[in-house]
Amino acid sequence: MVGNKKGKNKASQKDLKSYFSQGSSGSSLSTHGSGVVAIVEDVPLEENVLPSVEHDEEEEQVQEGITDFNPDHIISDPGLRIPIERFYANIRDEVRRAFIAKGPTQPTGHRFPPSSDKRSFQKKWFSQYSWLEYSVEKNKAYCFYCYLFKNDRMDDKFGYDAFTKAGFSQWKNAYLALPKHVGGPSSIHNVASTSFHDFDNQRSSIKHKVSSYSKDALIKYETRLETSLGIVSYLVLQGEPFRGHDESSTSLNRGNFLELLDWYKQRNDEVKRAFDELCPKNAKMTSGTIQKELGSCCAEAITKAIKEEMGDCLFTILVDESRDISIKEQMALVVRFVNTKGEVIERFLGLKHVKDTTSEALKRALVEALSDHGLCVANLRGQGYDGASNMRGEFNGLQKIIRDENPHAHYIHCFAHQLQLVVVAVSKCSSSIEDFFEYVSLIVNSTSASCKRKDVLVHKHRLNILSKLESGQIVSGRGKQQETSLARAGDTRWGSHYKTLLRIESMWDSVIEVLEIVKQDERNPSKAGGLVQIMESFSFVFIMKMMLQILRITNELSLILQRKDQNIVQAMSLVVDVKTRLINLRSEGWEPLFEETKTFCLENDIPIPNMEDMVP
Repeated sequence: MVGNKKGKNKASQKDLKSYFSQGSSGSSLSTHGSGVVAIVEDVPLEENVLPSVEHDEEEEQVQEGITDFNPDHIISDPGLRIPIERFYANIRDEVRRAFIAKGPTQPTGHRFPPSSDKRSFQKKWFSQYSWLEYSVEKNKAYCFYCYLFKNDRMDDKFGYDAFTKAGFSQWKNAYLALPKHVGGPSSIHNVASTSFHDFDNQRSSIKHKVSSYSKDALIKYETRLETSLGIVSYLVLQGEPFRGHDESSTSLNRGNFLELLDWYKQRNDEVKRAFDELCPKNAKMTSGTIQKELGSCCAEAITKAIKEEMGDCLFTILVDESRDISIKEQMALVVRFVNTKGEVIERFLGLKHVKDTTSEALKRALVEALSDHGLCVANLRGQGYDGASNMRGEFNGLQKIIRDENPHAHYIHCFAHQLQLVVVAVSKCSSSIEDFFEYVSLIVNSTSASCKRKDVLVHKHRLNILSKLESGQIVSGRGKQQETSLARAGDTRWGSHYKTLLRIESMWDSVIEVLEIVKQDERNPSKAGGLVQIMESFSFVFIMKMMLQILRITNELSLILQRKDQNIVQAMSLVVDVKTRLINLRSEGWEPLFEETKTFCLENDIPIPNMEDMVP
């Protein structure tokens, strides 16, 4: 009888090991209605250990530990996470807190692919096991509690590494393996689960029970927290900076956060007592770290509200490059969806740092960014990128990789971006037009290089407007004849070039006068005199009038295309209409353009060449 009991215990251990087997060639499983798993061939435990787990452990020994906390380390997909052991002990609590804030990865809207035995992960397991996670990249299941709090010093039992490192994918044995993983009250999983809940709820931990605080101190702490959070929310809403260059007590300006806190304390006695009386030095809720954490909480609350607004609806994405001041490549992500009222809504989800701009790296970053907010690629119905090859590539571009996974995610190159590319190409196709815009840039820089020149330009323009109003050349009215100055043109937005040319045309006399003043005041030879000569030429005026007509048409289309409620059918019809207008301008616009140019030249005493003369 004793021998039989030993044999049963040995068989049960092998049964537990077989639940997490990765299909070894030396053994096969047979499941029956009784739930007993029989091993056809007895394989020693050492030979059936997963080679991938050993390989991961060897890599961890070689790789150095992580000493500094970085938000990029908080990866949502459990199959791509860095093992918790690789983080140094002094930052593990911060890492755990960040993962707990995100929660377990449970993509309920994902289409779980079947394995070779035509079995697949079941969505209902998420409701049965709150600790269960699923990796979209690996098609495997993991344990959230064991990843964060598994104690390596406990007696190792086979099967627990499968839910933290290798991943579990034997779906046909899941009905046995998942309860076996939970185990009894003292199992590795339950110990990790207890540690998780104690860490998540510090009030129930032993440390909190040992420490005792008065009710008044707790009320003051909540007052400090609510006040700091309210100030952070205000600064975030207004887009204002938090910190100051000098935050010492002797500084005249300690930064927006501390200055606003002092202002509030002077007007609210309760807040003043909470911060100045019975306030521990380490619980003032005013440090830079606390400010960052409160700002992150506000960001998480906003993204959570966006996700609740979206629900499980279908959506499209807009992705573009956004490089910050530290020259760090970032991916900006915007989602578009239709709410319950039938309105098209655009929401900015956030920025994702990308170290590599290849299509594969961008795809991983995009999927990870979506999973961070509980969105899955299966609900994606549209992709909007720029025209870069790594985005729009027909064979290896980001849009093609996404469509291979979800064929319904159609790619559309942004129409407004295409229009900008066309205008830029047109402006560079002729050397005269390219030189013209370089002269325009020099004119704007010369007349607005200093406050003195800008003031003179505005004053001259005001005097010219008054004289024209007195002579009756122009009329006054609401919103007309406003004070203005020359606007600098941007490289990417050609609508700004249209505004610049409009300002030069309306402020023509004032610009000429300022350039003459600059020429006279400069001790050394300057370009101002040459710019006056260039402006007072028929060719400059002719190109200015022609580009104003072209940019007026394209700018109207650009503004309409950037509207949030614009659909593809209307956009196509608008593009066709603009093409027709440009064709008519090319075929029938010469005479009106020439007459308009001559009229402008006569008004400003600019010589008009004889068009019948021979020009070499």
